[in-house]
Amino acid sequence: MGGRFAVKGTAILEEPRSQPRAPAAPGFDALLEAEQGGLLRLARRLVWDGEEARDLVQATLADAYEKRHTLRDLKAGPSWLRSILVSRAMGHLRRRRVWNVVREALDLGPAPSRSPEEHFAGAERWHAFGRALRTLPAQQATAFTLRYLEGLDLDAIAEAMRIGRGTVRIHLYRALKKLKAADALEGDTP
Repeated sequence: MGGRFAVKGTAILEEPRSQPRAPAAPGFDALLEAEQGGLLRLARRLVWDGEEARDLVQATLADAYEKRHTLRDLKAGPSWLRSILVSRAMGHLRRRRVWNVVREALDLGPAPSRSPEEHFAGAERWHAFGRALRTLPAQQATAFTLRYLEGLDLDAIAEAMRIGRGTVRIHLYRALKKLKAADALEGDTP
């Protein structure tokens, strides 16, 4: 390793020795600090595990700090950070799904127990919904979460997921159809 470490908010980054980097602008640091809570809330809704969500936010902040020179307008910062987080979360969900299949195939035992957030009383319906949402393919689960749990419009979802608006609509339609078939949603479309 041997690099110099810099601490920004909660992000601990190793900087290579060969390239000294300019410090982040004060506005960029303020952006990271202001958006951190929203990113954590979104990450929890995407992966349904508090510890994994914190890890994803940490990695997102590290990525953002490394790529800060690509952000031209701080007003676009929140959606830029969301797209980094969504990309990381979708990769994480894909890896988790593959690992669960491997765990079952190798008979390594049950998946790890639920996080403390999942143990609160009176939330069985919420848990059932979470279980159904976790069975969806990563892009469908992400589109559903961004639309119905985060309240983003189709254009913002398309930007965050780096896909077309029509593709977002397809993912939403398929997610709603599967969630209704699993009795995870009651009544009409959320």
